[in-house]
Amino acid sequence: MRPVLWAVAACVLIAGLRGTPAPGWSRAGLGVTIALAGCLLPMAVAAANRWPLESPAQCAALPLVVGSFGVALAGQQSNGIATLPASVAVMTGFLFLHPRTATVIGTVIAAGLFVADIQGVAHRSATDAFTTVLFCAVLGAMAWCMRQAGLATDRSELLLAQLEDAREAEAAAAAVAERTRIAQDLHDVLAQSLSGLAIQLEAARRLARRESTDEALRQVIESSGRLVKEGMAEARRAVGALRGEGVPTVDRLSELIERYRDDLGLDVTLTTIGAARDLPTDAGMALYRGVQEALTNVVRYAHGSTARVDLEYRAESTVLSVEDRRPESGVVAEPLVTGSGLGLVGLRERLAEVGGTVSAGPTRDGWVVRMEVGA
Repeated sequence: MRPVLWAVAACVLIAGLRGTPAPGWSRAGLGVTIALAGCLLPMAVAAANRWPLESPAQCAALPLVVGSFGVALAGQQSNGIATLPASVAVMTGFLFLHPRTATVIGTVIAAGLFVADIQGVAHRSATDAFTTVLFCAVLGAMAWCMRQAGLATDRSELLLAQLEDAREAEAAAAAVAERTRIAQDLHDVLAQSLSGLAIQLEAARRLARRESTDEALRQVIESSGRLVKEGMAEARRAVGALRGEGVPTVDRLSELIERYRDDLGLDVTLTTIGAARDLPTDAGMALYRGVQEALTNVVRYAHGSTARVDLEYRAESTVLSVEDRRPESGVVAEPLVTGSGLGLVGLRERLAEVGGTVSAGPTRDGWVVRMEVGA
């Protein structure tokens, strides 16, 4: 409505200055000046978006003020534009007010305009005055239709937003269902296989004790049993992660390193730099799995080396590096197990999903894996 109000105000100002009687500071001219100012000032304030419209009373004040002074102007000047402010006031009422309130205000303004046309300086006929009232009614009906169209558009946008939310919820539910299915498959395959392996290792451990087997062999069997139990625990955690349950993050790195130190004999230390803070769950789990993969590679390919894990909290990112160093002799044991070679590839993919990066390469004394995610 602001451009319309500016245009109406300009037309009323030009016509008012050229009308009869002209605005002045005495007698009839003073009345025209007051009526003209009473019409133009509220319209200018509303067009400048300065008129408060926070309550029904404030909304009703605008058409009432403009309409009242518009009726006064129509009764004092004989030009046809003098009826325009009152007509615009009726239209404004139907745009912003409840239909019942707008009808009451519009009826009062139209009745006043009818009387002003007949009894004012113009002395119009009843037919001309009725035409003016009809013009007000047409503007009011048009404004009501515009308001209904706007409300229909708002309802359509709301329905579209609700439909989009429903689609997102449906997609999220489908993803949860798929993750639950995968979790069930993992549970059936890994948990059952590892459980059977744990039973077999327990039987081997008891048999080794009874047959007075070499101590080193018994230790290997017992260590294998502990690793199987850890594997079962990791499998349960992985299944829980797929089901949306708690997942391991960087706050559990000390536990992970302790297991590698006790179960695999890896000489590894953890150093934390900076003030610790909570990371997003996905980012924390990605870093945790990255350390797990890197330490596993140290055990596989550089058995006998020492390793260090550095966790650094920077202002804009979190950096985690895993570096291994060959023993002073420079000789490392043969690889215990040959991996698939896809560990680092999977690690890069996992970090990329959370907006992180991975770099890996040789150093003067060994190998380093460096991971970084946003703060």
